[in-house]
Amino acid sequence: MRKLAIASLALVVLLVSLSAYLRLEHSGIGCEPWPSCYGNIGVVASKVTVGDAYERLLEEARQPLSWARPLHRLVASVLGMMILGLALLAVIRKRDRVLALSLLLLTVFLAGLGIYSEGINNPAIVMGNLAGGFSMLGLLGWMVFRSPRTAAASRHSVRVLAIIALAVLGLQILFGGLTSANFAASACRTVPDCHGSWLPGKNLAAAFDLTQAHQIGASGNVLGGAERADIQKLHRLTAILTAVLIIAAGIAAMRAESRYRSTATVMLIIVLAEFSVGVAAIVTELPIGLAVAHNWLAGILLLSLLKLVVDSRPQRGRL
Repeated sequence: MRKLAIASLALVVLLVSLSAYLRLEHSGIGCEPWPSCYGNIGVVASKVTVGDAYERLLEEARQPLSWARPLHRLVASVLGMMILGLALLAVIRKRDRVLALSLLLLTVFLAGLGIYSEGINNPAIVMGNLAGGFSMLGLLGWMVFRSPRTAAASRHSVRVLAIIALAVLGLQILFGGLTSANFAASACRTVPDCHGSWLPGKNLAAAFDLTQAHQIGASGNVLGGAERADIQKLHRLTAILTAVLIIAAGIAAMRAESRYRSTATVMLIIVLAEFSVGVAAIVTELPIGLAVAHNWLAGILLLSLLKLVVDSRPQRGRL
């Protein structure tokens, strides 16, 4: 089961990266001429015909990285079979049943959501895919990192800091998803402020509204307003808080016990890299490579914090 869980975790990391690339590429990140081309996703047809689907496949095949979408589907299919196998083994061996069955339900949910994956103008679908992918990452990480032995001791302060940092990181990932779902990547093009402003305004609530799809103009551009800058400003502010908490947890772990040092070191390196990539992406006008790296590093940072949480707590009975 552990080997299957490790292989599944590796596939989820790859899938999160591919999903980020496809979502960002479709939304126009790094397109020319920037930023007027950003958010030009085309008019959503009310009824898709066979001819439309064929034309879309031909257009995808002409793209420089046309292999990304079929690879995404292949990895998702293989991962689904592996999660099913993991769930069957968990039931047969009576180990990790809650975790494995939760993963299976999440896989079914994401597979159903994948039917509507073309609806990038729908923030609920974007957030469902992103939250589901990172949830799978966390559940598999928890399954892989747990040791069957009971830890001899744990540091309460390290555990508390790690849990708080993990919770805030999860919130920050969701805010990043909302930034992407609202096509807000180009709303603030200065650092560290946002065109002279620091705090979100009264339009922030509109960025959290997942009940309605974005309107699309006649030219195919997604329409938006002041909420785009507000959600990006919130994402920036929580990025600072997240970085401070993770650095505090990492330093506390390194000072506590030698067994935490390798995890804490990786965690500190990744959080500095993530923060630097986020700033560099804005300064360099959001090339898609940096945008995808920002998503990938968030996943690795989530796993490193989860490892510290697991290492710093007494091991209890398996679910």
